Amino acid sequence: MMSPDTFTNLLTPNLKPLRRLLEARLRASDQVEDVFQQTVLLAFMRRDQLRAESKFRSWLWSIAFNEMRGLMRGAKPGFSLDEYPNFELPDQAEAPDESAERAERAHWLYTAMSALTERDREAIRLVDLNEMTIVEAATQLTLTKAAAKSAYFRARLRLGRVLRSEAPTKKRRKAKARHAEARRTRASS
Repeated sequence: MMSPDTFTNLLTPNLKPLRRLLEARLRASDQVEDVFQQTVLLAFMRRDQLRAESKFRSWLWSIAFNEMRGLMRGAKPGFSLDEYPNFELPDQAEAPDESAERAERAHWLYTAMSALTERDREAIRLVDLNEMTIVEAATQLTLTKAAAKSAYFRARLRLGRVLRSEAPTKKRRKAKARHAEARRTRASS
């Protein structure tokens, strides 16, 4: 096993030649520094793998070349957005009509849920919103598994009936669609 002092004594005369080798092979100074540090670190960590001290320099060089190859393998061609002055990212914000529609659906669901009994709301909340299993919900509701399953199933049926009865009519949906289309054509012109 090579001691840290022996490693340091062998490494010190090879530091400048190693840096010159990396500078000749790599263009970017940050890459040179990264590969240099990684090479020295790996050499220190694997110093027990060196069989003969006389082969230290070639061993160190092989580590450096492997690190450079690894860097080149991982290097992906990149580009700067500054090279494309007219490049614009599309607005990622939600469209106002989508936001209004989402809020309307949430209000519609909230209204329908409030029409259910407390037990029905609790069964749906535990299974659908809290993502509990039927067994876990049964424990929370102090019911048997079969009773909890039945309560949840019936609650979902009741919620579906309430949602269908309070659903926006086709006429209202068509009017909203026409209104949204009119807004889009005004915005594009």
